[in-house]
Amino acid sequence: MTDPILYVGDSLDIKQILNESSKKIDAVQNGMIALNALSDSANKYSAVIIEDQLPLMDPSNLIKQLEHYSKTPIIAIVRSDKRRSEILNDFENGLSGWFEPKGSSIEHFNNLLDSCNTFINFSRGLNKNHRLQINSHGLGTILGVSDSMQKIYTLLLQIQEKDVITILYGESGTGKNLTAKFMHDTSKRNKKPLISVNCPAIPSELLESELFGHEKGSFTGADEKKDGKFLVANGGTIFLDEIGDMSTSLQAKILRVLESGEIERVGGAETHTVNVRVISATNQDLNEKIKEGKFREDLFHRINVFPVTLPPLRERKVDIPLLTYAIFKTLKKKHNLNVQYIGPKAIDRLIDYSWPGNVRELENTLERALLICNNKYLTEQDLGSVLDEKETAIEAQKEPVTIEAGDQGLTEINEISINEPNNSSNTETIVEQASTPKIATLKEIEMEAIKSSVERNKWNMTTTAEELGISRMTLYRKLDQYGLRSKEQ
Repeated sequence: MTDPILYVGDSLDIKQILNESSKKIDAVQNGMIALNALSDSANKYSAVIIEDQLPLMDPSNLIKQLEHYSKTPIIAIVRSDKRRSEILNDFENGLSGWFEPKGSSIEHFNNLLDSCNTFINFSRGLNKNHRLQINSHGLGTILGVSDSMQKIYTLLLQIQEKDVITILYGESGTGKNLTAKFMHDTSKRNKKPLISVNCPAIPSELLESELFGHEKGSFTGADEKKDGKFLVANGGTIFLDEIGDMSTSLQAKILRVLESGEIERVGGAETHTVNVRVISATNQDLNEKIKEGKFREDLFHRINVFPVTLPPLRERKVDIPLLTYAIFKTLKKKHNLNVQYIGPKAIDRLIDYSWPGNVRELENTLERALLICNNKYLTEQDLGSVLDEKETAIEAQKEPVTIEAGDQGLTEINEISINEPNNSSNTETIVEQASTPKIATLKEIEMEAIKSSVERNKWNMTTTAEELGISRMTLYRKLDQYGLRSKEQ
C-alpha cells in the first residue's frame, strides 16, 4: 500500500484534489503538529504538502525544520505573490516543487507528486556515500528530477571513484561542461587541475601547440617555450570539448597520449610522460564521421569506453520549473534585479517551448526577458515577446526559397525544381513557376489550418488542440497571433 501524504493546512480545494487523485492523506493544521507526525517513527509519508499560510509557523520556516526529513519530497502550495517571492529561498532549504491551485489541473498535481516520489525512491536506493550527494533537486549542481536525469546520475555515480576515460554525447547546450566539472570535482583527481579545451574555438594549426606546448622558435611567434594543456593538467583531468572537430593528424597524437601517456612539444625532441584523465564531448555522430574518414576508428574505441548521453531539454520538461528558478536566482544576483518571482503562466510558456538550444538557450532567454521586465514578476507577455522572436526566426528559415528575377521582384520557386539535375526542361520549369501565383507562406498555411480546425470543432479548444497536435496554450497563443480569438464563439 502506498504511504499516505501529509497535508499541512486546511483548504478544501487541496483536500478535494488529493481525494480525487485517490491519495490517502493525513491532514494537520499547523507546522508543529506536522513535525510531531514526522518524528513518529511509525509514520511514513510519500510527500509533505504545505499551504502558503499557516498558524504558529510560516511555511518557509517549516521547510527549514523539515531538513531532517529530506528524503520525503516537500511541495509548497502557492496562492499569493508573497509566497511566490519566497520560493527561491525555499528551494535552497529542500523544497522539491510547488503547485498553484488556480489554473492548474489535477493531472499537473499528480505528475508533480509522481516525479518527486520517483526521484526520492531513486535516492533511497543508493548507497550511503552516494545518497549524501543527492539533494532534492538533483546530483550536486546538475539539476533535474526527471527519469532521464536519474539514469545519468546512476551512470555518473558508477564511475565516480574510477579513473575511466569518458565521452559525453549530447546536443549543444545540454550541460556537457557542467557534467565534466562534476566528474572531476567528485573524482580522486579533484586536488589537481581541470583543464577545458574547446577544440573548434582554436584554429587547427594552433591546437597542437595549445594541447602539447611548443619550444622557443618552433614556429613564427613562438618567442618562448610553453607548456601545453596536457602538461598543465598532469595529475588532473583534461576536458576535450567537441573532439569531433579535431583534425585526423591531431587525433593520432591524442591516441598516443591515451595509449602511452607520452607527449612532445611542437618543435621539441624530448618526450614527456603525463598522467591525465581524459573526458571528451561531442554533439556529432562519430560513427558517421568515421565512415566519412574524418575521425579515427581506433581513437573512437579508446574514448568510447564509458559513454554518457545527456538528454535534450525537450525530453525532460518536468525539470524546466526547477531549472528556471535556479537560473533566475543566479541572474537576480548578477544583475541586481527587482523582479521577485516568475508568474505561473510564464512557467507554462517555458514548458510549452521546444528549446532547440537546450539549457543554454533557456538561460539566454530568461536573461533577456528579465532585463526588459518592468514588473515585480516576470509575466507571460514579457517572456512571450522574446520567445515569439525566436519562433519567428525558426519559421523564417523554413520559408520557401526565393530568387531575384530582375524587374519582376522576388518570385518564390519550388525547392524541388532547384534541386533537380541541370537540363533544358528545368529552365522551362523555373520560368513556368515564376509566372504562377505566389506560393502561400508557412504562416498563411498555419493560420488557415488553425481557422479551419477551430471552426470544424465549433471552437472546442481541447478537441482542436488534439487535432492539430499542439497544446492548448500554444493554440491560444496562435489564435492571438493571427487575430482569430475575436471570432471565438
